Amino acid sequence: MTKAYEDTRVSINLSKEQIEKLLKKFDVVATRFTSYPAFAELAFVRKSGERFIPYRVVVKAKIKPSPRSVDREMERAERQVWRVVYWWLKSKLEAIDFGLVEFEQELLPYMLVTDKGKDRTVAEVIFERLGKAISPPDDPFGGLRPSLPSGEK
Repeated sequence: MTKAYEDTRVSINLSKEQIEKLLKKFDVVATRFTSYPAFAELAFVRKSGERFIPYRVVVKAKIKPSPRSVDREMERAERQVWRVVYWWLKSKLEAIDFGLVEFEQELLPYMLVTDKGKDRTVAEVIFERLGKAISPPDDPFGGLRPSLPSGEK
């Protein structure tokens, strides 16, 4: 099964330009694109009233073993990542534009907050705290056991 946008021919630069254009419609005043061999990062700052709110989205590249050269495969994976980000972001921003959700509500997991002296996404902070609140792996039911039909153990 092929992955979404696996063989896209849309250039990396065009995808980034389209992402910036989308974001500018929603009062984004700064954008940064960073690509690494294994992942890509989109960071941006949105002006909301008198506040400037930073966001960060990190996407893992889908690098596949290939007879292609390593450089060609890395470029293919980067084209794929930025194309997926464009369409993902476009769908979210269309829902916001329609009035289905507010910007901060829809992108809350990616909003950056200062936690323990470093910038982290809201999702990173919440997942860490949830991990501490959820039962340890040796007791996945937290002392509770699911009801089983009579006669089953």
